[in-house]
Amino acid sequence: MLQGLADAPYRFITVDVGAYGKQSDGGIFRHSSLYQLLSNNNFNMPHAKKLPLSDVELPFVILGDGAYPLLSYLMRPYPRRQLTESRRLFNYCLSRGRRVVESAFGILAGEWRILNKPIETSPDMADRIVKCVLHNTIIDREGVDEASVLELQNQNSFSTILHEPERQVTRSNNRSKLRARRIRDAFTVYFNSDVGRLPQNSY
Repeated sequence: MLQGLADAPYRFITVDVGAYGKQSDGGIFRHSSLYQLLSNNNFNMPHAKKLPLSDVELPFVILGDGAYPLLSYLMRPYPRRQLTESRRLFNYCLSRGRRVVESAFGILAGEWRILNKPIETSPDMADRIVKCVLHNTIIDREGVDEASVLELQNQNSFSTILHEPERQVTRSNNRSKLRARRIRDAFTVYFNSDVGRLPQNSY
């Protein structure tokens, strides 16, 4: 399994290779070097910043689906059984944001056809092949084909978050869980405010 974190220009910031397919996404994340760096404040995340047209200051966060834990630096959607209209909007915005990493994997697979079939080489060499460095270099030098990205996004509908199965994740301690919930609720309030309701293609 390969688990990757991508930025807005579809470049991979980190990749973690080697977990077994039977592991959950959340379990893979908990055993990754990325989790260790984030938990120990060694990932060099940007400092908290005021939201656009607002005095509300919130931290930068990573977006994940329902398989990931809710942490102060990692936002997951609200469970379906807890949805209100305001929470639906948060889930919608989170799902749109997650399109970036889905598109990054789509671009990667389109560039490197070897990733679309079993790689007939040693595990060590396969590990090197999938570590995305050339992908980032090409994007830095040539940019991305926006038409291809749009096609990928249309194939991977951002509304699928409403149909994902509920998943259990490892519980964090009460204090960190409370902080994470407050951050998610603050984003929810913002997205439901007049300044947070940007045009659909601006999220």
